[in-house]
Amino acid sequence: MRASAFSPACRFPYGRHSRRSLTVPGDAHRAAKMAMKDILKADDIKKAIDAFKAADTFDHKKFFEMVGLKTKSADDLKKVFLALDVDNSGFIEEEELKFVLKGFATGGRDLTDKETKAFLHAADKDGDGKIGMEEFAALVRE
Repeated sequence: MRASAFSPACRFPYGRHSRRSLTVPGDAHRAAKMAMKDILKADDIKKAIDAFKAADTFDHKKFFEMVGLKTKSADDLKKVFLALDVDNSGFIEEEELKFVLKGFATGGRDLTDKETKAFLHAADKDGDGKIGMEEFAALVRE
């Protein structure tokens, strides 16, 4: 029996605690993009992705506003969080954060190390090196 695209077995090929270089599997990208398109407008996502195409231009506050995430319900924020939590650990770790734009659209680029660290620093209020659901929601609402 084959695992579905939404099952943890298909979402992350290396296991939760692996230190291998993270590459986001195709099934996880497809599941995340489906969730995003159910919640956000495709045109808004495209405009936001295009606005931050250049390296070192990503601004999470502007991005969340442009895609319309700031006005969404807590339930919708949770769906987005779960889509971005590629390894299904209950947290968005630094390795996953690098691919956050790809979680919104195929044309999204990888964040630079500088952008990834700044994003993590802005969200990680408890200092554990990862972003929990409450931290994510607070970051989006800033």
